[in-house]
Amino acid sequence: MTDFKAFYSQYVPWFHQQLIGFSLPKEPITLYDPIRYTFHAGGKRIRPALLSALAQSYGISKEESCFSAMAVEMIHLFSLIHDDIMDSDDVRHGKTTIHVKWDINTAILSGDALFSLAFQTIQKNEESICVTILPVFTQVVLKICEGQSYDLAFELSNEVTVDEYLKMIELKTGYLLSGAAILGALHGKANPEDIEIIKKTVLAAGRAFQIQDDLLELTSNPENMGKSLGSDLVEKKKTFPLLTAYSLCSKKERYKLDSMLTREYILKNGISTIKEFFEDLGVIHKTEERIKQEMDTAFTFSEHLKDNQKKVIHSFINFIMNRTK
Repeated sequence: MTDFKAFYSQYVPWFHQQLIGFSLPKEPITLYDPIRYTFHAGGKRIRPALLSALAQSYGISKEESCFSAMAVEMIHLFSLIHDDIMDSDDVRHGKTTIHVKWDINTAILSGDALFSLAFQTIQKNEESICVTILPVFTQVVLKICEGQSYDLAFELSNEVTVDEYLKMIELKTGYLLSGAAILGALHGKANPEDIEIIKKTVLAAGRAFQIQDDLLELTSNPENMGKSLGSDLVEKKKTFPLLTAYSLCSKKERYKLDSMLTREYILKNGISTIKEFFEDLGVIHKTEERIKQEMDTAFTFSEHLKDNQKKVIHSFINFIMNRTK
């Protein structure tokens, strides 16, 4: 099956059952119950689906690639647990975040345990596969941490450029997406040339995905997003819309914008006035233009792939970009 949307609709329920059925020790309860809670909380499962869809395009079944898919999702969940702590987010996937439901120390430990479980799980693959995929997997995890480090540093800086932001989201978001795709291709014994094309293609798609996520924080609603809208604005996280707004603002407009970017203002007024401010500046339009530019880059790279892989990648890009959450 080379249509990602059709594959995804069948795959996600199956994968969810594999994940919630994952055998975890019973004790200590305070370590493993939060992980069970995370597994059951749901999520888009885009990364394991991409891994398995690409593996299948090379003739590898979802069962054969399942350990790698689960490991990728565990790393994603690990990163979200720690990210929610750092961002003080109360809601994730429509559920109370672990550090709120339990406490910060419990959340940190459960995230650390998930990190370890991910490496245990990926090593359940056959040894011949492990030799190939483990270096990639390890590098991806390190890149995610590098991206998160930049993200935190940017919160304290007023001099972040759009290029620096794009580098950060490539590390924090793009590398896990592209890593999932690469792992799927490696299961299918793809050649190095295809691996490089897949990497470049999905990194560009990942940038588009994250910029769209930034935009949805302004244009969607909490029910669709499954998280607290405005949380990035409250934390003054450097998103593409915010950096674009800063680049277009006069000094007076910059002062007005900064006065709106407070927890008190957003709790009292919501984000509608900030959205209107961005629209008046042309920020929304410029953000949409950049999303299209990154998508075009991804499609251009993917043209060099063989038909089966190209169809999966093209349908994947269309799928993730035609979303409201």
